[in-house]
Amino acid sequence: MLQTWVVRPLLELAYVLLGLWVGILTFTVVVTMLALGVGLLPVFLLGVPVLVATVYVVHGFAVMERGRAETFLDVHLPPRPLRTKPGSGWFGRLLLRLRSPELWKETAYSLLLLPIGVLGSSLSLALYSAAFAGLLLPLYASHLTGGEVITWLHWNDTLEVVTGFLLGAVLLVLARVVTSGLAAGQVAVARALLSPTESDALRAQVTQLTETRARVVDAADAERRRIERDLHDGTQQHLVAIAMNLGRAKAKLDSDPEGAKELVTQAHQDAKDSITALRNVVRGVHPAVLTDRGLDAALSALAARSPVPVRIDVDVAQRPSATVEAVAYFVVSEALTNVAKHSQATRATVHVERVGDRLRVAVSDNGVGGATAQPDSGLTGLRDRVRAVDGTFHLQSSPEGGTTVSVEVPCAS
Repeated sequence: MLQTWVVRPLLELAYVLLGLWVGILTFTVVVTMLALGVGLLPVFLLGVPVLVATVYVVHGFAVMERGRAETFLDVHLPPRPLRTKPGSGWFGRLLLRLRSPELWKETAYSLLLLPIGVLGSSLSLALYSAAFAGLLLPLYASHLTGGEVITWLHWNDTLEVVTGFLLGAVLLVLARVVTSGLAAGQVAVARALLSPTESDALRAQVTQLTETRARVVDAADAERRRIERDLHDGTQQHLVAIAMNLGRAKAKLDSDPEGAKELVTQAHQDAKDSITALRNVVRGVHPAVLTDRGLDAALSALAARSPVPVRIDVDVAQRPSATVEAVAYFVVSEALTNVAKHSQATRATVHVERVGDRLRVAVSDNGVGGATAQPDSGLTGLRDRVRAVDGTFHLQSSPEGGTTVSVEVPCAS
């Protein structure tokens, strides 16, 4: 109740009134910088750095306005994505921004904010002033000079005071409605000029999914080659050794029984090594324990094999789909592998929980930190695998120490 009738109206009024002062700032700065930049262009191109600075100032105003809408009205306005090319430096990004419609929409918003702010603040202040003048009329009516409280009414003073009070109450409701509409109008303008349209968002999503699919296909091909290499260098060599030892044992069975026995013993050991190698290969493809017993058991098995002590915390009351479980498993597996190889950590923590329709996975360690998702690295492969199922991937690794890999994956069941 307090939020609806007191806090929310005050935030909307503050948003509308602040729009005037922000509009004065953005209009003055942008017009001044544009005029100065264009005016100095003939003078040895001195206007170029001014215009470049204008591009970044306008973008900064757009970021500020998105933050203002979220702070006062709790409205999230996603930024318009700048479609950059891989490897483009700051100059390339600058040229793309100059050619992009996002820059001109941000500039238009910086200029339009002043008239919008003037209109909105004037209406809101006028309505709220008139409303409170009527509501407080019983307090100061006796101090008014003249024979009438309301000059255009020729009633007795008491009736005029009551009428003024009722008019103030009506104006207060009207001011509340109008201010809410003005705030919504400002947000609508900001959304239209500072945030991607539905087609832009869909285009960006399609582009991201296309790129992610290509990287996932490459990762799957690399995984296939790894399996082939493991089978060729490991299991196949053991099987060849078994065949050779058994063949030699067969040849010595009559002439040298003791030697044949040693060869059979060696072949038996090679057979056990082959089984171990095959299990490792199968575990890398998809562990059976994950299918049979779920994430808790599969991650506990990972922790048991890790050379770094790992604490597992799994809170998943309802199992998600097999795809989501596989993604979560390989995120933890790759993260723990990186911890063991690169972090120099003495302990790690794995936390998995299901919150609503999302599965959250976090892997933390107390290692040296400074990890980055380099191209063709394991972390980049994890990010692509997560994004392929519409998940989010975050890497936090401070140079002072400590790394946390956080993943959220939607799960339908």
